[in-house]
Amino acid sequence: MVTINNITGVILAGGRSTRFGSNKALAMVHGKPLIQNIADQMTSMFADCLLVTNLPQEYAFLGLAMTGDLYREKGPLAGIHAALQHMSTARAFIVACDMPNISPELIRYLCSINEQDYDAVIPWLQKGQEPLFGVYHKKSAPIIETCLQQNDCQIIRALAALHVRRVSEEEIMPITGGLACFKNINRPEDL
Repeated sequence: MVTINNITGVILAGGRSTRFGSNKALAMVHGKPLIQNIADQMTSMFADCLLVTNLPQEYAFLGLAMTGDLYREKGPLAGIHAALQHMSTARAFIVACDMPNISPELIRYLCSINEQDYDAVIPWLQKGQEPLFGVYHKKSAPIIETCLQQNDCQIIRALAALHVRRVSEEEIMPITGGLACFKNINRPEDL
């Protein structure tokens, strides 16, 4: 399979895992930590990968380049911002560390959408958007930073200020055959 060279693959590992009870990124799935499964898929697709975490010592075993949040305690929006500031490519595919069923086919499709036209490319399902499984352009960084500076840390609010390509459920279903790729792990029973 062809490696994606012009987009950085980014994994966000900054959550507190309060509902899970321990660091869910390190929970074992198929004999490996959850985050290892995601990292393996991301490194097989992207030439450049980046892990955004404020606990680099916990993830050193992955061997990935890492950066931390520039705005601490501001949630996943701060992680997206940190990635956009740190990466060398114009775009990043962002995924949360708690999504065990990511779809390489859908990732490639999202990454293929014309970068010149949009600040972000986000799956927009009938139940709502999936901002932690999308493509973000570096040009979205100033708007995201303004949100963080104003302590307005909801990703949906930042997306409202960006030019977003909304990828519909109707577009996604023929690629994935379902929506399992968006399932995330919040509690131990979700595993």
